[in-house]
Amino acid sequence: MDKRSIDHLGRRGEKAPSPGAAERRASQDDLTLITNFCDRRVSKQVLGVKGEIVFPNNLKELRLRKRLTQAELGRLMDPPVAESTISKMESGERRLTNLQLADLATILGCNAEEIPVVPRRDPSPGVQRWQKAQQDAVRYSIESGAAATGYVLAQLRKKSGKTMQQVARAIGMTLSVYHRVEMASRIIHTDEIEAVAKLYGLSTAKLISLFERRTRDNLQQLEKGVAPEQLLPRTPRSLLKDDDKWGRLGALEGYAIRRSIRYVGAPRKMSALPVHGQLLTDENGAYRFVIDRGVATDHVPLDELLTVAGEAFLVRNFSQRLAFLMKPGSLACVEPRVPVAMGDLAFLVRHDGTADAAIVIGQGIGPLKLKMYNPEEEIPVDDKSIAAVLRIRMLILP
Repeated sequence: MDKRSIDHLGRRGEKAPSPGAAERRASQDDLTLITNFCDRRVSKQVLGVKGEIVFPNNLKELRLRKRLTQAELGRLMDPPVAESTISKMESGERRLTNLQLADLATILGCNAEEIPVVPRRDPSPGVQRWQKAQQDAVRYSIESGAAATGYVLAQLRKKSGKTMQQVARAIGMTLSVYHRVEMASRIIHTDEIEAVAKLYGLSTAKLISLFERRTRDNLQQLEKGVAPEQLLPRTPRSLLKDDDKWGRLGALEGYAIRRSIRYVGAPRKMSALPVHGQLLTDENGAYRFVIDRGVATDHVPLDELLTVAGEAFLVRNFSQRLAFLMKPGSLACVEPRVPVAMGDLAFLVRHDGTADAAIVIGQGIGPLKLKMYNPEEEIPVDDKSIAAVLRIRMLILP
């Protein structure tokens, strides 16, 4: 019987609270239950819960041998990565791609095969350190209740027929964060407990009781000598025992089988872009503009896509006067020596240096004008307030 039931029995002789007061009290009791649950886990070294070690490696030793900091190593990578990313790589919590491995090997002056830790190749102290780190992470997950939480959430999700993506979206999490919660490498937070309970039509008290019951069961299993990794929602990849047939494989291939290395193809350099879009006639002879991605009408080489005069340059647009057509932040290639014509987009530059975006309009005869919006305004191209009119050759929208 939970605290609210005991409190209710103790108040039988009192006047029944109003519906609004009862609802507020229930909400406050739920918050108290969640807070107490979270506080108890913090007291059990919940802050020691770490991500799953998926790629034990020698990166730190190799980096220090080159006298590089984590930040310096991150900047040397192509593309560069943050210092925190290097930290996660070195702690074994981040999967690497084959391209990252090759890049790191080049920077660190080693073979890619030297980066992963290999039990029968590397010195025993290093291998044992990684094994202990993973065992500590697993035990923390059990003792803190993270493993129990992940198990309960997985069972509720499967029973309701939902995917991880559906649950994550419903409770306001990203898929990667929710995946870590189910995999017992991240603690669920107070507001997330409430969201999960609401999703499955449970009270917070009921959901917390499921978490705590599974935690007690796990701790009892630990006392009976059950291996901690067997109590996780999924057996950690780095604790998988080597199969005999894997002995013939190299270190990288072995880790790839365990999905600790993500293989990606080398980026394909494009030499031309396909052109889609054409005018077709229907049965009545009317023209229709059609974009069919399955039919390319032409291919334009990239080196011919933008052919400009030597004085051309790019402008980062911050004008709001054509925001419906040219968003602030767009890049525009301008050709200062090419005169504008009706229908062109252009920048007008005033004598004081201020500028705006405009569209060139006209009647076919007579002077051209620059039209702007927000507010609407038209001024002649040769207005004395204008120092230059720059024709826009191409736009790159953000």
